[in-house]
Amino acid sequence: MSDQPASMFVPPYYAAEDLRTLIRNHPFANVVTAAANGLFATSTPLVFETEAKDEKRLIGHIALRNAHSDQLVTVQPALAIFNGPNAYVSPRWYVDKPQVPTWNYLSAQVRGSLEPVMDGEGARNILIRTITVMEKAAREPWRLEDAPAGMVDMLLPRIRAFRLHIESLEGAAKLSQAHPAADRLRVMRGLLAESDASGREVARIMAQSYKPD
Repeated sequence: MSDQPASMFVPPYYAAEDLRTLIRNHPFANVVTAAANGLFATSTPLVFETEAKDEKRLIGHIALRNAHSDQLVTVQPALAIFNGPNAYVSPRWYVDKPQVPTWNYLSAQVRGSLEPVMDGEGARNILIRTITVMEKAAREPWRLEDAPAGMVDMLLPRIRAFRLHIESLEGAAKLSQAHPAADRLRVMRGLLAESDASGREVARIMAQSYKPD
């Protein structure tokens, strides 16, 4: 067995470069922690705590009725997995370099130390920051103050807020880089013609770096 520290499997030619943008564009993550009775995983949005370019903290919250919240009462290691657009790639589109079915995708993994935020004011600030980030594109952004009277005070005791201190940030962008340009072009055209919105987004990202051989 390997004694190397846990890490994401990313071949060098698939290494993603702008991971922070990937996280900002796809903030819905799977947060994983380990306990004596097994692994816990919860899907929830995570956002950077500030707009600082090198911000090292992500923040989020989960429902207190979620059994996972019972485990988030002390500082502990955690893994957050962010999945960006992804799509099935048919071997029909690989002509110059024949291949079996595969998958193109963008994904990031954050490892770090999860710190529970137990005080009401801290949890409120995390909600305010999360809403601010998610509403930033709106013409008239919704604010926490816009909630019905008394609702926020009622809900705050029912969540477990937390802060994830980033120790490592890794990501993959598998976009048919190992294939000839003509095959990559066929993949893009195939995704645009046959796929859902996620597949079309993969094709758009592939097109940004496409160069004929």
